[in-house]
Amino acid sequence: MYANGNLTKKDRGPEWEKLEVALKDKNITNIGILAPYDTGKSSFLLSFFKNWKFNISERIIRKLKLQRECYRFISVPNFFEDIKDNKKSVIELEKDILDQLLLESRASRIRFPDSQIRRIHSINLLIVIVTYLLILLLIGIVSNGKFIINPNKLLNGIGLFILAGFGFVIYYIFLHSLNKLSLQLSTKFKVNSATINADLVPSSEIKDGDKFVEHNDELRYFFDKSGERFIVFEDLDRYNNPLIFQRLRALNKRLNNFRKSPIVFIYTLKDSAFSKDMNNTDANNENYAAETRGKFFDYTISIFPLHNLENSRDEFYEQKRQCDHALLINEEYFYGIGKYIHDKREIISIMSDVDIYAQKLNLAAIKNKESQEEAFNKLFGLMIYKNVYSADFDKLIIGKSFLSQLILDKKEIFDDVKSYLSIQDEVIKSDAWSCIFQYVNRNNFEDFAFSDRIDADLERLFNHPILFFLITNDLLCEDYHNYLSPTFFSLNSPKDRSFINKVLSHQVIKRSEQLENPLKVLTYLNQVNADYTYAYSVDLLIELFKQTDVWNQIGRAKVIFSEVKRRKDYKFIYQFLLQNSNLSKREKIAYIYNSWNTFFDDVLQTNLKIRKMIINYILEGMVEKEDRFGRMIRYLKKNDFLNKKDVQKVLIDNLKCSNLYIQKFYLLVKESPQVYLFSNLKIFLFKPKILKVLIKKGWYERNYKNFELIVHIKLHNKEEKFNIPPSYVKKYIIQYFNEHKLSEEKYRKVRENLY
Repeated sequence: MYANGNLTKKDRGPEWEKLEVALKDKNITNIGILAPYDTGKSSFLLSFFKNWKFNISERIIRKLKLQRECYRFISVPNFFEDIKDNKKSVIELEKDILDQLLLESRASRIRFPDSQIRRIHSINLLIVIVTYLLILLLIGIVSNGKFIINPNKLLNGIGLFILAGFGFVIYYIFLHSLNKLSLQLSTKFKVNSATINADLVPSSEIKDGDKFVEHNDELRYFFDKSGERFIVFEDLDRYNNPLIFQRLRALNKRLNNFRKSPIVFIYTLKDSAFSKDMNNTDANNENYAAETRGKFFDYTISIFPLHNLENSRDEFYEQKRQCDHALLINEEYFYGIGKYIHDKREIISIMSDVDIYAQKLNLAAIKNKESQEEAFNKLFGLMIYKNVYSADFDKLIIGKSFLSQLILDKKEIFDDVKSYLSIQDEVIKSDAWSCIFQYVNRNNFEDFAFSDRIDADLERLFNHPILFFLITNDLLCEDYHNYLSPTFFSLNSPKDRSFINKVLSHQVIKRSEQLENPLKVLTYLNQVNADYTYAYSVDLLIELFKQTDVWNQIGRAKVIFSEVKRRKDYKFIYQFLLQNSNLSKREKIAYIYNSWNTFFDDVLQTNLKIRKMIINYILEGMVEKEDRFGRMIRYLKKNDFLNKKDVQKVLIDNLKCSNLYIQKFYLLVKESPQVYLFSNLKIFLFKPKILKVLIKKGWYERNYKNFELIVHIKLHNKEEKFNIPPSYVKKYIIQYFNEHKLSEEKYRKVRENLY
């Protein structure tokens, strides 16, 4: 990630000697160091200057540490790609160069007393203490009363020495303050309406915003005082803006006016600097790049690469070897990716990420060697993706990256390829990317029946060779999420891991899958923001409701229930109802109903066995103690559930077979504020106690059938008080009289009993 200064003249003999020759020539002040990126240009220069043989005076100054090093590296990261205006781009570059030259030097009133840059100057504690002691000593001498003519020559001499020291400091500060003041005043006055420029720089250049011209005096002063002579500008050609080189050359020329020891600017560049594309050249200008470099630089030196520029596999292997932990990456992938990635710093970053993630994921603990090697290879692929396509990597976790979309498209791509090959009597072996792209390539992908969206995605993939390499070698698959969280590899169950991979790859799970550790699976799926449409498991659904933040989990539960509703999977529902959990029967039914509002009607359409079991569960939930106030009756009323023939049959069976159910049902009717209206009370004739409480609490529809039954019971039990509404009696009493052909006397008795 940084330049190494450990090279010797033996390592770089020819280049070293040529640079020595160039620096000894005072007429050479602009030197180009030419080589492709990441061939060790900066390391070569750093090593050279560390071993540079200074003259005797410079050596003494450096030994005494009166000056810093005579060289400076200026490296400006390329963050200005969005700036289309070349002049604005140059101004930003100039600002960064000025920052690194002027502001990275330590503030010092001694080294830079006349600097116009306002800096905070720290005061050394030792200087404060010594000064304070000297003042105390001076006061002590003066207090003798015979200062200057004091017969004690030693005290007299010390006093004079201290006075002289303070006088020099005061005079020194006064002179430099006067110098600063004169400069500040000179900027406020004009001579004959024209500002005098000390370096005779045209005012048009200043108007153009040349920051080097604007700070010309400060730069000249800095180089005079700092002792720095060699400035290395790293990779400025990345900006593809020749104007910055023009301004730096002009600055170098101004700085070297009237100097005995010239300031040398050294530029590290690609060989292609200043060149034009071959398609834009002809016989008249094909030598443009070489001529331009010859005019700009006083001297150029080419750096011979230390490693193979065609493939960086050796660098990948070296970085793997340097890692403290064994990285079981198949080295054939080093060769494949080495054709595309050459920058040493990028390789270091990738391998460092692999090492860190491997430790956090504890891949070394995977017992199966084949699985362990596969995990390392896929982690290697993901870390390449992370470094090369970092913006897309950031979108992975929210499922909005190009990679996640491509993986979602995989099934459709595979199905289309499979259909295409079946016509030609060919069979594709598997749905792995490596198999798919044996048949699909840049030249034929339009022959398949892909949708326009997939065509666009594939074209985009083919235009990104690194991503294409990772995909076609199965280094980026559906299970990429496994390497983004430590939870996955902490799962000991292959079944749970398989379930997670199915969910994340959006595979359709046909029936509910059992999980061995639902909590860990849930934790992992939440961490990676999984789509719960594909999380088809009763165990997982039950675990959702066990969480302390159940209200945050309800949204995920609704997604699962929506998928169950779409499939009308009543077996899933029945498993959910029967499985032990912290939910009551009523709560389970309520959660189902809230996500599936036609559930009570739909369940009656299913097969007899499952229908009866679910109905029975609903009826059990209806009479639960905690629901004695009839909260669930509200759901049942909406669909008139209890008046359905199949439901009433199960209800009657429960009342016939279970005394406990009879008691619960009786309490429900007696205490519930919610009233259910049964259309035909005759079904309860076999349980008079239940029938009577239903009549008393008004759990019946106001129809003639129920009226007839109530009259019949009332006539046989005159003491019973049913509180029948007068309007109900009035509505059906005549019909009852006519149908039963009652006498007048009998009619009066019936009316009296009812009222």
